Amino acid sequence: MKICPKCSAVFMRGRWQMPDHSNVSTKEEASAEKEICPGCLKLERGIVEGVVHLEGSFFREHSVEVKNLIHRVAENKRHRNVGARIMSVRESEGKLTVETTEHTLAERIGKELEKAFSGDLSLSWQRKDQFVRVNWKRD
Repeated sequence: MKICPKCSAVFMRGRWQMPDHSNVSTKEEASAEKEICPGCLKLERGIVEGVVHLEGSFFREHSVEVKNLIHRVAENKRHRNVGARIMSVRESEGKLTVETTEHTLAERIGKELEKAFSGDLSLSWQRKDQFVRVNWKRD
């Protein structure tokens, strides 16, 4: 068993997963090898596989709800894939840019925004489907 010293993700049964301490004894945890998980490695190395751009009057008026949805989607995705993380969130002039470590997370954020709030969604894949640019707008 391995444990990530940065986020406490656990490598068990052949895959990295978020810790479920009911399955890990204190003795196992103490003797576990320390290794940085794929998600923390991507954050350290600045690997961006997805960028989500949001804009429009709806976003400006409902930014708290939109940001909450983005963070909820990211947290749910992280429990299934420890490599899926939000790298940065920048807000400027009524627009929001979110960088993700996994292209699937950026795509999921865009689709959940469209599902929850309607609006115009566009996905643009680049670099042999390893990078996605997501644009969402609602006026």
